[in-house]
Amino acid sequence: MKLSKTTWWMIGGSVLAVSGIGLYLLLSKKKKKKKKKKTNSQNETAVMSDGIFPKQNTVQSVTQKATVKEEPNWNSPFNYGYIDDVKAWVAPRTIKVLPRVKAIELAKILKEAKGVFNDDEKAVENIFSKQLQDKTQVCSVSRAFYDSYKKDLWQHLDSFLNVKEMQSFVTIPTRKLPNYQS
Repeated sequence: MKLSKTTWWMIGGSVLAVSGIGLYLLLSKKKKKKKKKKTNSQNETAVMSDGIFPKQNTVQSVTQKATVKEEPNWNSPFNYGYIDDVKAWVAPRTIKVLPRVKAIELAKILKEAKGVFNDDEKAVENIFSKQLQDKTQVCSVSRAFYDSYKKDLWQHLDSFLNVKEMQSFVTIPTRKLPNYQS
């Protein structure tokens, strides 16, 4: 007996339909089992949160909390909190910090660099290119400048240096500095 083309298509379609139904039933059973396990675990946590477990007045072990260290923004040394962020990042190690007296001295030089008719760009270049050795020292000078003169150091420098001078005397030398020194 020879089967026609139509009969073969009917047999193939039937096999495909039966296979699809069987696969659907198999997968739906697995999903039901997962849902059942999930609701059981939720019920257990509900019982624990009601105060039934653990029992009151029992000794419990305390685990140490994990802390996540947030990486400082290495590109913002003029930010007043930069040095605190770096100290928290490298803790328990310590970093070299510019002495407060030296920071105030450099802040005074930067304040006096702005003149009425002639500005002292060489003083600014000297401080950022030669005297400051890392970005935490930039932050120390920025803090000292604000504490002494109640003005932001970046704004002060921007008030008398043009864009090209800010780039060559402040921004580029500051970017080249290491983030901190141990």
